[in-house]
Amino acid sequence: MKDAHQVKLHPGKVKRGDYLLRLFLVGNGPNSKQALDNLRSVCKEFLEGHYTIETVDVVKDSAAAAKANILITPALVLVAPGPVVIILGNLSDRQKLLLALRLPHGAP
Repeated sequence: MKDAHQVKLHPGKVKRGDYLLRLFLVGNGPNSKQALDNLRSVCKEFLEGHYTIETVDVVKDSAAAAKANILITPALVLVAPGPVVIILGNLSDRQKLLLALRLPHGAP
């Protein structure tokens, strides 16, 4: 697992089958912190060693948010594997997050 502190809006090489997740946040507020904690928990449990989380603080990098058409935060963008998916909110609905990430444990 890698938590990237600098954001690359054009991902470098991501191994086939690995996940590149970009989380747009506003500072270190409670919703932002909860979204990151929830995402890390799911990744650690289901994607161990096969994911990279990039975080974007839209206060510091509003251009990145504008480029990705992000108007609401927290917002998670599943960059890879494609197709791209955007998930809004603090990611507390684990079932919906698993389904959005197309993980088999997301099935009812």
